[in-house]
Amino acid sequence: MNSKLGIIAGNRLLPLILAQKIKKNNKDCEVIAFCFKGQTSKQISKYVDKCLWFPVGALWSLRKSIKSEALSECIMGGQINPLYIFRREYWDQELTSLIDSSEDFRPHSIFDKIISYLEKSGAKFIDSTLYLKDDLADAGVMNNLTLPEGVIKDIDFGLDAISKFVDLDVGQVIGVKSKAVVALESLEGTDNTIKRAYKLAGNGCVILKFSKANQDLRFDVPVVGISTLKLLKRIKAAALILEADKVIILEKQEFLSLAKKWKIPVVGRKKSCAL
Repeated sequence: MNSKLGIIAGNRLLPLILAQKIKKNNKDCEVIAFCFKGQTSKQISKYVDKCLWFPVGALWSLRKSIKSEALSECIMGGQINPLYIFRREYWDQELTSLIDSSEDFRPHSIFDKIISYLEKSGAKFIDSTLYLKDDLADAGVMNNLTLPEGVIKDIDFGLDAISKFVDLDVGQVIGVKSKAVVALESLEGTDNTIKRAYKLAGNGCVILKFSKANQDLRFDVPVVGISTLKLLKRIKAAALILEADKVIILEKQEFLSLAKKWKIPVVGRKKSCAL
């Protein structure tokens, strides 16, 4: 294991958990966080050896810093709001040129280009789930709640729908009720998609979150956390379905305990084979 590792630290809780897991696995590893103003939590400084801060879109400065730290490996953790893709006032010339050379503006394509550019620093980007295997969704009902027959039917229906939807690389989340798709995610994110499902269909929606068939595990791995679970409680969701072995559950044990208390089944399933 390397004695020095860089984290490209996005927003919310994932970078903090990732830093803690890296230190737990190798206490002697020096962890350097590359952080973004207005996105990365300042709390990350508690869990890493060094924090370097950048404006979102300062791609050249980021690559220069990775190179000057002489890193051989970096790992991505946490999202940068995809809406920044369309806000050119935040971009430096390197990012502008990189994106202008692309004809595909889907987040997956943009982040793939960004990683290829950053790897010119000499650092290889590794699987972002490498230190988080225990945090991935398990197959089956994870919190021992019974699934009503109607919910099972919605899960089976939703499974076929999301297995096709995620491969369009538009989003990772759908909402289903009474065997109808009531919401599909685009750039607005998981929570806003859930709110839209509730606005259209009311209580009792089944929410599914999956990854692409050929998900690049170096970035954009699907994540759920307690803030989303609290939203599911408020809208009285019927169940949360996550792709087994592909979706990260932040604070997993607490998440599952609260979901059981709030009577929200959390289920791990594989993609439908009938595509």
